[in-house]
Amino acid sequence: MDKKAVIAGNLSFLSLAEVFQLLGGNKNTGILSINSIYSEKPGLIYFQDGKAVDAVCGTLAGLDAIYALFGWTEGEFEFSKEDITNKDIIKTSQMEIILEGTKMLDEGRVEELGAVALEDRSSERTSKESGTIPVIKGPLVDYMYVVDEEDFEDNATIIKQGKHGNWNWVVLDGIVEIRKETPNGQVPIIRVGMGSFVGSIAGLLLQSNVRSATVVSIGRAQLGVLDSQRLSMEYTRLSSNFKEIILSLDNRIKQITNKTVEVFSRKKKDVKEIIKGKKVFIKQGDKEDGIYSIDQGYAYVVRSTKRGLFLLCTLEEGDFIGDVPFLRFGHEPNSASVYVTENFAINQRNRGELENEYEQLSVTFKNMIKNSSGFLSATTKILCDLK
Repeated sequence: MDKKAVIAGNLSFLSLAEVFQLLGGNKNTGILSINSIYSEKPGLIYFQDGKAVDAVCGTLAGLDAIYALFGWTEGEFEFSKEDITNKDIIKTSQMEIILEGTKMLDEGRVEELGAVALEDRSSERTSKESGTIPVIKGPLVDYMYVVDEEDFEDNATIIKQGKHGNWNWVVLDGIVEIRKETPNGQVPIIRVGMGSFVGSIAGLLLQSNVRSATVVSIGRAQLGVLDSQRLSMEYTRLSSNFKEIILSLDNRIKQITNKTVEVFSRKKKDVKEIIKGKKVFIKQGDKEDGIYSIDQGYAYVVRSTKRGLFLLCTLEEGDFIGDVPFLRFGHEPNSASVYVTENFAINQRNRGELENEYEQLSVTFKNMIKNSSGFLSATTKILCDLK
């Protein structure tokens, strides 16, 4: 592949977090070069299929270099498509890098390289932009799947938890917040912006799909109504193995969201007691690349952090475990272990067949899967960061 600059701009217009989401959404391979008048050498981030695999910033390398570059709030960037030979030394998911880098900048844990002080930048933020959780944005919208547009005023309820509905939207403009209803009121989980999807893929074929969360507009927002019939037809053509992946992904999202609410409500369970006597099937950090369907027993996905152990989800018959190549959601194998019960039984899935089927999907359907994966990754990080 010849070197070819495909995108360039100013960090005052597109932040590094937004550039990450743009490159990740389009599965770009190449080198992102960041230049600042306050640094003699540029910062470099190497991407393979939209994933950051290595980076250099001064004397720093890998993940440390990327986090340092989040402090480069002024400067120019340029991404060139080209083959890279760097080894994949960064095992953190893309969304978790974005969340952590933004949080470190907000908290002053990375040096801000620029003439504007962090305190001054913070004072310029609007209320909807404040906070340590950035807005999750998606790739460019494919309007071929948008059948209508709806406008919502500030604080309008788009989806109500517990209500029925199987239509989905894509955010065309503005920001919406996903919240969980609890006996003690609403708990905000995360915010999504332009290009992100609202609604569940798994709900496409369910005639009586119950909404698992409330969605509210933050400021004025415009959403595009997706062609549910077209998406449902695409869903029905999927193999049973691929449908299993989608349904299990949806199950993980619901569980991780509920567990986040539990921590907010101070109901965190004793994970050590839960996994006591269980066998380790996948160890956090392993190079396991198999994909397995659970035929019997239970699997417990657990992340080990400096704050202790976090139970991310409990999986059973019909769920998948392992390393799905087109899903980067910050669970096993790189960022979590899998513990299993004594009667655990699995069936290995063909990795190549699943990859090929994914590549045959429409752009919109692939983007919905990527969006679900990003949402799961972001919510997982939020859960593990909560005190």
